[in-house]
Amino acid sequence: MSFERTIVSGGKKYRQLVESRWDTEKKQSRIHVIKHLGKIIEEDGEEKLIPSQLKIDNVDKAYPAGELALFWKVAEEFEILKCISDVTGKDNTDTPMAILILVLNQLIGRKSLTKIGTWISETPIPRWTDIDVNKLTKDYFLSALDKISHDNGTLKTTSSFIIQNNITNTWRRIIGNEPEKYFFYQDITRIKWNGKQSEWAENGYGAQTGRPHIGFGLVVSKESYMPILGYPVRGSKTDKTNVVETVDNLSRWDMKNITLVWDSGFVSKANVNYVRDQEIHVISAGPRTSNEVIDWMTKYDDFEIEKRENIFGMSKRNVVYYVEEIGNLYGQECKIVVMLDPERKNHSRVQRDLLLQNLESETSKQRIAKMKTELKPIVVPARGRRGYNIIATEEELARRLDGRSLLFCTDKSISGMDIIRTYFQKDQIEKAFRFLKGDASLAPVRYQLPGRIEAYLAVVNFISYELIAAILWTIKKHKIDVSYDDLIEEASKIYEVEFSSKDSKIFRWTHVSKDVEKIFKPFNISSLQI
Repeated sequence: MSFERTIVSGGKKYRQLVESRWDTEKKQSRIHVIKHLGKIIEEDGEEKLIPSQLKIDNVDKAYPAGELALFWKVAEEFEILKCISDVTGKDNTDTPMAILILVLNQLIGRKSLTKIGTWISETPIPRWTDIDVNKLTKDYFLSALDKISHDNGTLKTTSSFIIQNNITNTWRRIIGNEPEKYFFYQDITRIKWNGKQSEWAENGYGAQTGRPHIGFGLVVSKESYMPILGYPVRGSKTDKTNVVETVDNLSRWDMKNITLVWDSGFVSKANVNYVRDQEIHVISAGPRTSNEVIDWMTKYDDFEIEKRENIFGMSKRNVVYYVEEIGNLYGQECKIVVMLDPERKNHSRVQRDLLLQNLESETSKQRIAKMKTELKPIVVPARGRRGYNIIATEEELARRLDGRSLLFCTDKSISGMDIIRTYFQKDQIEKAFRFLKGDASLAPVRYQLPGRIEAYLAVVNFISYELIAAILWTIKKHKIDVSYDDLIEEASKIYEVEFSSKDSKIFRWTHVSKDVEKIFKPFNISSLQI
């Protein structure tokens, strides 16, 4: 039977694991040392064991493991594999694992499908799972995408939104339901297309106007940054045409009191009415292309808005004045907020006045033509020596609109201040797109088949952003004093070193100081050091 003992050598104490063995020659028991456990020191009046250093025969390899461990543990906490397998079938373990590996690939350097298998074989993942790395071929990953979404030209099947629903329900259970009202931010980004034109890739709308591109729409929550819905958008479709599908998917879920926060590109009378028919509210900016929006924006004189009781500080450097009123807009009774930014008002007015003044003294036809374009509709072509007229009514309208903007909300119970505060938090979805395009390598889209494009955007990239959002939520929840970028940088410094010691393998992580351990403690990545 083994036991520990303490010995003294050279005036220092050491701990050993030993056992008693019978010596057949001397006919007596002798103590046999099984293992040297380490040195004993005294600290604060107590004995403390300092473990012995390992005897290493060889260093086999080292591999960056920190980022991988971080994303792996977050995916484990938010049950990504289960959310997929609940749809694809409990016996189908390949599809969930293939999708998760594609997600990790998105977040850590995005390699081609033919190189993922080699990459995974060099990581700790085979130790963390029972995965057979020989299966990780290009067809393995394409088959998983086809399992999620398949379109053979006559029949289309997709599990994308069901998986998203499972993921959303899971994070709601972990994070908890958000406040009484659900505020979801919706927007679309455009991705340049480099392949052949397909069902999704078309010439059309947005920043890539006139070029083949694909849109990716995303809906995220206000409080926790988490994704609610992700979907591909045909290149030729405007933002307005994607509202119905989004609302239909949200309406299937067990959520009440939803308010969608839109950019003005989604706004139309038909869209606002459709959303309200589904008992969903809207907060949005009113586009200046609408005459009724213009009428509301010009209803008040500057002195009626610029009052001390109407001021609202949006940041240390940016303040606005606002008035709120209940009225009709887009066929609905709404809370209407007219805002006036004094700095923007003065800047716009000064710039326009200078441009008009310069126009009247300019002699270069080329420069005049450029100024006329910049000053539309105040300046219009006309016969005569100058070749233009300045429309006084348009100039007056422009002066009344300087620095002004309009927000509206179909939920009349929300205060004007809360409408402003909520609307301008929509930069969260813009941050989401920046994460997707940067950290998650959203572009380029290399798939060609429509089903694979959908699965890639609506599942792989949806989950990729969810893991980023989950890390942001954890940082906020545990008050970790680092940014997301700093956390990822610290994780990238953690390497796993593989040693040979006698007939066994030993794995140790580098760059894990006490400060680093403290930062990553909420993510429990140390549990992967096996």
